[in-house]
Amino acid sequence: MSQTTNTSPPTPQPSSPALDSALAWLATSPAEDPLRDLVPLRNHLSSVDAMAVAPLQLVRILELFQPRVDAVNAALNPMLVDSALPIDRRLRTVSQGLLDVHGGIVAAYVKVLREADYTRLKGLHRNPVSLCNLALANIARQFEIALLIAAAAPPEMWRHAQLIYHWAMASVPHDSTLPASAASMQRHLKSMLALAAAQPESFVAAEVRFLHNYLYAFASQVELNSAIPPSSDTWYWVEENREHGPTAIVRRPPPPGVRILFFSCRELGRGALEHVERLGSGESAEALGLPPEAAEPAFREALRRAAGRWVTPPRRHTQRRGTSNRVQVCTDLSALWHHQRGDGQLIADAVGVTATNWMMLNESPGGLAIMHVSGNTSGLVAGSALAVQAAENHPWNLCVVRWARSDNPEHIELGLELLAHAAEAVRLARPGADPAEAFRLPPLPALKRGETLLVRRGFFAAKEFTLVSDDSKRIQISECVPGELLLQTSSLELFEFNRDFSPSAG
Repeated sequence: MSQTTNTSPPTPQPSSPALDSALAWLATSPAEDPLRDLVPLRNHLSSVDAMAVAPLQLVRILELFQPRVDAVNAALNPMLVDSALPIDRRLRTVSQGLLDVHGGIVAAYVKVLREADYTRLKGLHRNPVSLCNLALANIARQFEIALLIAAAAPPEMWRHAQLIYHWAMASVPHDSTLPASAASMQRHLKSMLALAAAQPESFVAAEVRFLHNYLYAFASQVELNSAIPPSSDTWYWVEENREHGPTAIVRRPPPPGVRILFFSCRELGRGALEHVERLGSGESAEALGLPPEAAEPAFREALRRAAGRWVTPPRRHTQRRGTSNRVQVCTDLSALWHHQRGDGQLIADAVGVTATNWMMLNESPGGLAIMHVSGNTSGLVAGSALAVQAAENHPWNLCVVRWARSDNPEHIELGLELLAHAAEAVRLARPGADPAEAFRLPPLPALKRGETLLVRRGFFAAKEFTLVSDDSKRIQISECVPGELLLQTSSLELFEFNRDFSPSAG
């Protein structure tokens, strides 16, 4: 629909060429490709921000900008959901531009809320709570875009979110039913808090989008409190004037003498686990009021992982030790698989430059954090597997990517969980299916873990299979039965297995 059908833009007194240009552009029909509107949208919004536009007039202008911003969001979001790291340079540039636009709109609403005459706002059928709702909706979109490209939260995002929330709640009479705009505003904030508590860096973009949709429907179950509860094991806190996301109380207590917002996702997590169980028993996503993709096993598993963190905030069990050692990383496990069997090229020549240079940022007995230094790399997503080599001729350690961050196309940081210090390349087979490449991981008695197999997602099932271990000197064939599924992500499965030595298995 053309913008000319909306409320007519105000005629500023006095006028200015920049403002006239912005209003003239807003009065034209949107571009057929909404992404083409991003540059003029950003430029005109910046021009308006630089002028001393009266608060009430600024409200009207922001309302004209919003449909254009929403259209860009709708066009860009599917592209980001299908992306992997590192994000394409053009896509990241567009995403950063949209982040800036959302940030500019939020800053403009903050200005209005600070300076507007609330009596005159009522004359425009506007009120502070409704403006807070619009501002927080933009912050929530800003947060989602940052997560989809694995970027850090934009500057001022958490501070503005809390500031706007407190302004809105101060305008609502105590002991009264929340008006619809206040309830919507709370839903945006609760969704952000719960998504942050789920450790979104550990999910791929499509899973982040799914959790965002889920929380829009169920975030009301998040509990908010202005004081620390007596039993605080499941509670998180955010500090009003500190630009930092939520912190679990079990990991670090809040500082004294500052305004803190406390929240708990325990009931949200319990409800999500019930949804996972009911989906697993055959109930439809539609009947449960869930997004349609919840019926897919991958998204059901993502919800289960998030729910576990909502019910029980993770604790840090081991200390991290800072380091700056260099390591080699192989992100193409198929190349490593062939190399270990002796029927592939050297790792560095297998697929382009498969082994790349990284620097360790810290390490612990259970894993490490690394930063990309040099070499081509692509296709990285949270939940994928890769191999790390500390030095030439050392064994390749198998790891799973627990989180990923990327502030620009040349900068990638990964958090890795160590699965095994060494592994054997094997093949798995079932009747009627193509053989699967896999890695056999040795038992870990300290973790009470037996032999395990790391394989692409989709192989695990309660069915017998054949394990083939062969090299240039020997071949061993074992009939096996699957055991407990230990890890399942969008990319892989790790499960225990037992060898069947009965005569019938020979």
